[in-house]
Amino acid sequence: MSQILLEKIAKPLFAIEPLSQNCQRIFERRNHILIGISPFNSRFSEEYIYRLIEWSIKEFKDVSVLLAGNEAANLLEALGTSRVKAERKVRKEVNRNRRFAERALKAHGGNPEAIYTFSDFLTQPVYCDMRTKIEESFLHQPNFQNACLEMSHTAIVGRASGTNMDISVITSEMLHNAVQYVLAELPFFIGAPNILGIQETVLAYHKPWKLGEQIKDEQFSIRMQQNQGYITVDEIH
Repeated sequence: MSQILLEKIAKPLFAIEPLSQNCQRIFERRNHILIGISPFNSRFSEEYIYRLIEWSIKEFKDVSVLLAGNEAANLLEALGTSRVKAERKVRKEVNRNRRFAERALKAHGGNPEAIYTFSDFLTQPVYCDMRTKIEESFLHQPNFQNACLEMSHTAIVGRASGTNMDISVITSEMLHNAVQYVLAELPFFIGAPNILGIQETVLAYHKPWKLGEQIKDEQFSIRMQQNQGYITVDEIH
């Protein structure tokens, strides 16, 4: 087998789709990538995280990882799990994702301390300011609230199907409980560089956000900052 073919087999490949032209420009500079890893998502196996981080470190000058915060418990709670049990499950899952990310970062020469959760920034002024503005928009802009609740609905349905749970009715209470996860994550979609204290970044995830498309199209008062990008990454097999 030729060396070229071996290199092609060994090197993980990902197809990239930037959200906008500005996202494309930020991606092309390859200064920093923020890898989003969701809890309770079978895609994020140890092997997949290893390949994604390996690719990221080869492509970008700097790599960080973003994990879920305590708000992920709201999603489980919306599906009927008690708060105590939901928080315990989230801690276990986030710790699992953290271990996988740490191992991959160490293996490929990255910084194993560059792993964050939403909850790490609950008292950080920049994050708090962004989240306050997002929550105010949620309360006072019906179109933005509906878009966030639609994303919450998708998350509930996805989690229910992943556990073979039959959800016949999704109530407003369930949606408003689970949407806290969406609101906690949004600051990293619109302004992660200022939160992390870096020049610019692209947030990377494996699928597009309808809410993200709407923000990009300026349908709400919430805007992506010019140093913030978003890309979908799809592994090529």
